[in-house]
Amino acid sequence: MDLALCISLTPKDTSHLGDEDLAELDSPELRDAVVRALERLGTVRVWDTTTLSPKEIAAERRPDLIFNLSEGIYGTGREAQAPALFEWLQWPYVGSDPVTLGITHDKWYTKCILDRAGIPTPRAAVMHRPLDRALGLAYPVIAKPVAEGAGKGIYDANVVDDDAALAALVSTYLERYRQPLLVEEFLPGREFTAAVIGNRGSFEVLPLVEIDFTAIPRSPRRVYGYDAKFTWHSTKHMLCPAKVDSGLQRDIESLVIGTCEVLGIRDWARVDLRLDGAGKPYVLEVNPLPGIYPDLDYISCFTKSAYAAGMTFEGLVERLVRTAMERYRSDWFLPHKVGPHPASPGDA
Repeated sequence: MDLALCISLTPKDTSHLGDEDLAELDSPELRDAVVRALERLGTVRVWDTTTLSPKEIAAERRPDLIFNLSEGIYGTGREAQAPALFEWLQWPYVGSDPVTLGITHDKWYTKCILDRAGIPTPRAAVMHRPLDRALGLAYPVIAKPVAEGAGKGIYDANVVDDDAALAALVSTYLERYRQPLLVEEFLPGREFTAAVIGNRGSFEVLPLVEIDFTAIPRSPRRVYGYDAKFTWHSTKHMLCPAKVDSGLQRDIESLVIGTCEVLGIRDWARVDLRLDGAGKPYVLEVNPLPGIYPDLDYISCFTKSAYAAGMTFEGLVERLVRTAMERYRSDWFLPHKVGPHPASPGDA
């Protein structure tokens, strides 16, 4: 196979960027690990979206499949940018389409769709300006930038217990992150993340990861945000497979699969959930472009789940490639099949 890896790498010069700006970008070590895995299937080209323009990528030879890990850099719809280019060129790729990627990158839009579909998600409001009214939510609440990933903008201090504290936080964060804030009722129960592989009618939920907050002692409010993921990062807080009874396992898996169906997830995703005081699971957010760092000392939740399911890292990458290829060949995907494509400059 003629394969391409599309990825957003940390730039060599990071002097103009803060730590949070780098959180979603990938390392050369991950690039090399994915390339080694893909080379078992064919030849591999690497396209780095932090250095290559859309015009330069479009000038490339059309590959048989693109393994898309591109996070993008700018804009609330940045995760959808590379797939939008691939759709325009009619090049096949691993992962969800630009519509799903754009919606799920916005936590408020995601919640609106899930709520309309009857998928339990914590009650919330979106703030575009400083707080000037009661939101009708039960305290405590947590405030988050509406369109960030990798825990950016999410800290222990984001959990507040009254209107005054919320008003101060909203004013500060609107100025700092230059985007609306999601204000959400903060659930007191256990937190899980579920890795999913598959497509419509055939999603498989891999072994659940539970976030063990006793292993994150510097987070007394039990927040799995930027500090827990990066500043204090270790693997001790990831319990996989999570110890849950069969009833809760079924409830979470049903909720995760329903979420993927409603949002049009393709090939893979990670769904984050939390329990309320009665032990009922709620969907917090959905990531159709999850991290897959392979190193046991610095591992992503998705990779942790894959290893617990008996996969190697190479086996995970191959599974995602095969899942995408099967989707493009499937009968249900016929309306979206890649058809005759205009010749790109690289085909000449």
